[in-house]
Amino acid sequence: MAEGIKSHQSSVPRFLGQHLSDSQREGILKFADVILRGRGPFAQTVGERLEMTEVAVFEREEDGKTQMRMVFELDVTGEMLNSGGKMHGGCTMFLVDVCSSIALVALGIATHKYANFVSQAISTVFHAPATEGTRLRIVNNTVSFGARTVLARVEIWDATNRRLVATGVHNQMPPSAPKL
Repeated sequence: MAEGIKSHQSSVPRFLGQHLSDSQREGILKFADVILRGRGPFAQTVGERLEMTEVAVFEREEDGKTQMRMVFELDVTGEMLNSGGKMHGGCTMFLVDVCSSIALVALGIATHKYANFVSQAISTVFHAPATEGTRLRIVNNTVSFGARTVLARVEIWDATNRRLVATGVHNQMPPSAPKL
């Protein structure tokens, strides 16, 4: 990692694949920090504990397009649980939303493309429960980055028990201009 790039997270992510400049790395870390730690109180304690562990820019073999893989990790705590003692579906959706959004903006930074988007659709499939103390590994892979829509796939893994907790697909679009 380049000198002078700092983040509030406890670990420094590994930057892999195609070269990112220091300013691109700094832009990715700053954006993630604002999204996870600098906005309103909704899920702030969960966002503050997300650790970005990997950022990989690569060329997809099938079409030669630049894509992003971004990995976050997090321990499940009591505030993330439903009344049955399992991670709440709303918390799972939050993780899919915020982690994939950061990956999509990071791809925009890496490819020098405009990246101001809002959610259009999020589809999530729940595979297995996660309980308190479970270490989650949230793997995000961008799929497309067009002028009208962008899309990322997410897998949330129970790293403690080596099983898939949930998968998600997050589609985003540029926001519409307000109508007065």
